[in-house]
Order: sequence, then C-alpha cells, then structure tokens
Amino acid sequence: MPNTPIIQLLEENELNVSALYALYAQKIPAKCTFWNQLSREEISHAASIKNDCLGLNLEQAIAENNFSRGIITYVMDFVLAEIERAQNNAVSHFDALNTALRIERSMLEKKCFDIFAPTNITLKELFEKLNTETEQHTKVLTEELKRFN
Repeated sequence: MPNTPIIQLLEENELNVSALYALYAQKIPAKCTFWNQLSREEISHAASIKNDCLGLNLEQAIAENNFSRGIITYVMDFVLAEIERAQNNAVSHFDALNTALRIERSMLEKKCFDIFAPTNITLKELFEKLNTETEQHTKVLTEELKRFN
C-alpha cells in the first residue's frame, strides 16, 4: 500500500465502502433496498475515479504528502474493520446507519476530497462531484436515522 498511488487508494476505498453497504443489505433484509442503493452509488464513485484517471500518470495525478496518505489509510482501515465486524456479527439497522454516517462524515470532516491536490482539472471536478455526493449520502443517512428513532 505504501507504493500504491493515492488515486488508486481512493478508488479502492470506494469499493470497500460499497462492499460494507452490500453486506448491510444482506444482514438487514428489511432495509436491503436502502443499503443496495448506497452500495451501487459507491461503485459508481469508484468507476468515476477509474474512468477519469484513464491515461493519467497515477503517481502524478495527485500531489501526495504523508498527511493525505495517512487520512485515506485511516479511513480504509476503519472500513475494513467494519466489514470484518459485520461479517462476524449481527448488525442492526441503527448500528449500520451510525457506522455509515461515521464513514461518510469522516470523508467530509477530514476533507478527503479537498486536501488531495489533483494535478489536472478533470480530477479536480471529480473530487468536487464526489464531495457533493458524499454530502448527499450524509443527508440520506441522517434522514433515515431520524425516521428510525
């Protein structure tokens, strides 16, 4: 992972979040549609990253620093731990919502899409789009949590 370009780590993280949400869909059948929709949107984010990076030098696509790599690693480690936890334990919709909110908010609060300095305009636009969609996920999850309480 230390030699993996940041942009690839971001794509991988989106796929990991998608896998977590898909796992929630399996574990919480009553909310399968809700979680599958979020999972598909995360797959779409990963596809956008992959497609927008075609033909780019991935090592140079983002001006890297230890801080940016540390943030994405922190979020990835958390998501992977939550996947393992969900695989091995029962998961309530309430707990899944709180975990998903924590993930989505951490991406916003840590400004994951803002601190990475893309070296091309297409990636800058992509990050703005991903930030907007992450804000939308936070809103959807918050509204669902309010309905749940």
